[in-house]
Amino acid sequence: MNMNQRKIGAILSYVNLVIRTILGLAYVPLLLYYIGKNEYGLFQLMGSVIAYFSVLDFGLSAAITRYYAKYLAIRDYLKMENIVAGALVAYAVVTIVMLITGGVVYFSLDSIFGEQFTFNEMVSAKHIFVLLLFNMMITVSTLVFTAVINAHERFLFIQGVNSVQLILQPFAVIAVMQVRPSAFAVVMVQTALNILVISARIYYSFFKLNIKIKYHFFDKSLFWGMGSLAGSLFIVTLVDQVFWRTNQVILGIYGGTAAVAVYAIAATIYMNYMAVSTSISSVFLPKVTRIVVAGNDRKLLSELFIKIGRLQYLLLAVVLSGFYLFGQEFIKLWAGGDFLDAYWITLIIICPFTIDLIQNIGLVIMQAQNNYWFKATVYFIVCIFNIIIAVPLAIKYGGIGCAIATGLMMFISNGLIMNLFYIKVEKIAIKEFWWQIGKMTVSVLVCTAIGFTFNYVLYGGIVLFICKIALYLLLYCILMWLFAMNDYEKNLVKELLNKLDELWSAIWGTKTIK
Repeated sequence: MNMNQRKIGAILSYVNLVIRTILGLAYVPLLLYYIGKNEYGLFQLMGSVIAYFSVLDFGLSAAITRYYAKYLAIRDYLKMENIVAGALVAYAVVTIVMLITGGVVYFSLDSIFGEQFTFNEMVSAKHIFVLLLFNMMITVSTLVFTAVINAHERFLFIQGVNSVQLILQPFAVIAVMQVRPSAFAVVMVQTALNILVISARIYYSFFKLNIKIKYHFFDKSLFWGMGSLAGSLFIVTLVDQVFWRTNQVILGIYGGTAAVAVYAIAATIYMNYMAVSTSISSVFLPKVTRIVVAGNDRKLLSELFIKIGRLQYLLLAVVLSGFYLFGQEFIKLWAGGDFLDAYWITLIIICPFTIDLIQNIGLVIMQAQNNYWFKATVYFIVCIFNIIIAVPLAIKYGGIGCAIATGLMMFISNGLIMNLFYIKVEKIAIKEFWWQIGKMTVSVLVCTAIGFTFNYVLYGGIVLFICKIALYLLLYCILMWLFAMNDYEKNLVKELLNKLDELWSAIWGTKTIK
């Protein structure tokens, strides 16, 4: 059951990623058409500001998932009830803190962005901020239900609900744009859909998983264990916000909404790039937790680390190399010539980011072993340096300067320091991991060189652009199948093709694959 849930969850994660990418290709240009570059920049900037409030989760969600999964594995139902009750109280406190903090930020918006915003932009910004704050509060206050569903590994439900939300949101937004084309209207639609999704999660938790909420006693060991893990996750989450959101805030202060809009285009691309990787690793926390509880088999963890890393690299390498080849033309066709700086911003960030993404199963292992404190410490230090470097670079070079600061800090933290930690402390076979990635990279480089040649020769409109991408994907698949993929990965592809063939047979009554 759980193995099937993980497989289905991973597949649906990529279905959602494809849906998000396809809809995003149409959604972003339409938003730019309806609300304009400055209003779009304002929408993204307020989203970046409010995103900091997500850190007020204080890492509780992942900590609850980890410990609830642990108690579920040993069938300790009393502690399962106890942890949910305690979590609800904790989230109630967090929501109150969020409301107070939000009030302080609301009355500070004039002093933060007043020099760059017009009067109308400031009024709109405040309205958007209030609604986004409400959205964040209802999300955080109900995260315990998401954590419980994750612990039960009901990934089919999780990804299914996400699919519905992904599909409905752009169509609902475009419909509202016909009546009220504004960033505030976009946020209204997002909030309404978020309430529906949260309601579905609560219903599923009570009526499908039959969770019980009852406070039995104060568990001191659980309190300190969760506190340690949640505290480290909080710091890492805070630093993630610095990496992914602070650059837009800095640009909002020194460059205005137009500069934020360009950076937001790049952010849309690299956040989708990140989703390619996290869609796999996100479903493995309960499994890794069971391995750790059963005896912390380092060989088994290393094998999982390499196996998942190779799968992630297979997917990320085609996106990275493809964006290097076709990214400028893509951005020009997609968002317009005013956004070409987004190509360099994206490329500067995703190159070092790839190291972290193909190793993020290591972060899941650290969570399960309660060793996340090290990443938290490293990220906190890197966070400070990122801000120090980003501000002067943003003043001189704009969004590209911010990207240079972030890319450099990501390479130092994820590329160097974390790999040493995996070797020395986690005892993961990192040398074997990079040997495997290196062998695969040879095929990627050959593919990129061939792609560079025909991309240089062929240049035209959108039809030719699509044909070039299709040709490159075909070339990539052939070279990786022949020279890079191992038997396990080939069997996964065959299994997926067989599943698709079964689905096709069920629909049309024919079978094509023997």
